[in-house]
Parts: sequence; C-alpha cells; structure tokens
Amino acid sequence: MTNTRREFIKKTATCVAGVSLGGILPGFGARSYRNIIGANDKIMVACMGVNSRGLAVGSNFAAQKNCEVLYVCDVDSRAADKCIDAVEKIQHKRPMPSADFRKALEDKNLDVLIVTAPDHWHAPAAILACAAGKHVYLEKPCSHNPNEGELVVKAAVKYNRVLQMGNQRRSWPNVAAAIGELHAGVIGRPYFAKTWYTNNRPSIGKGKEVEVPSWLNYELWQGPAPRQPY
Repeated sequence: MTNTRREFIKKTATCVAGVSLGGILPGFGARSYRNIIGANDKIMVACMGVNSRGLAVGSNFAAQKNCEVLYVCDVDSRAADKCIDAVEKIQHKRPMPSADFRKALEDKNLDVLIVTAPDHWHAPAAILACAAGKHVYLEKPCSHNPNEGELVVKAAVKYNRVLQMGNQRRSWPNVAAAIGELHAGVIGRPYFAKTWYTNNRPSIGKGKEVEVPSWLNYELWQGPAPRQPY
C-alpha cells in the first residue's frame, strides 16, 4: 500500500464498515429494513459509480417500491446523465446529480449509499458512509486489500450500520436455499467439489498520456490512489 493510500485510509479509519448480510439486491432483512427506514416510507439511496454495472444496480433499486434513488454520483458526467435519465424513467422522479458522493452523504434524508465505483474506492467510501450515519450496499470486492476490509468491518460495527456486500451467489435466495439443503445433509457428506469460470476477456491495451477530458473529474476518480497522468 502506498503512503498516499495508507494516509487516506488512516484518515477515514478514524471515523471507523462490514459483514456480508443476507438478502438479494436490493432487499435487506426485515429487522435491518426497519432499522434503515425509520419513520420514512421509502429507503432513500445514493448511487456512487453508475457506468455499466452501476447503471444496472441503480436501475434495480429505482424499480423497488420501497426505494427511491435520491442522488446519482459519478466523476464521469456522461455516465451520470445517462443514469439520471434511466432512473427517472423507472421511478418517475428525477434524482439529483452529485459528482462528489461526499456531498450526498451530508443529506440527512439519505439512508443508503450504493457503491459500484472502481475497487480502490470501495473501502474508503463505505467507511465514510458509515461515519455519516448511512447504511451501505457495497459491490464486490469489499475492499482493495484485506486490511481495508477489516477497517470496513470496524466502521460498520462502530456506527451500527447495515452493510451488505453484493455477492449474487451468496445472496441469491435460490442458492442460499440449496446450500441450506446441503448443510441439512440432502446428499450426505460432500467429499469433493469442483468449480470453474471461463471468460476470456481481451487486454485493455496500453494507451498514451493525454489531456483529461472535460467530462471527467480525474482527481476525484483517483481519490485515495497514487496520482498518475491520464
């Protein structure tokens, strides 16, 4: 871990985010739901990082009757605009843009931060959200490294926040039910299991240094990461 990142994490850790909780996106358990929703009739969420996967997750939350996407946060204004338009069509209410998710965390009406930003932002964003009194839905991976994961857990415990990490194969009810059957002995004692994954993605290639485009807040994108030219 670089000194810059270590210092950033140390600062956010003074706020000191999470145990992977059950339930499928974007539902929390009944007890957790009551803790989150309080006196409101809807869970108010902010989506951080809404390009590709983030757009899908944000749209999913917007489609839930008990949720409203209040903020869309992205350093790429193009991605933010696209997500805002998509969410508005689903929930029939336009979410507010906030390039810096930390501004959204200042809103007392906000209940949950959804983190689908690049991996290096996962732990810092989750810790800051917990410290701000917000619950967190955190896409995998939980953190950039194991140490940051421990800081995330400490923050969730310290601030008594609900933090769910988005692992479909652990949160999907059908899979959870199947695992329950295995634990109950439906096939006896398992002696061997095998799994594999194949997805031959091509290389992203090597680019050349260019000017930062006008639609990107590159400084905020780098966040706790070491500074590099664009």
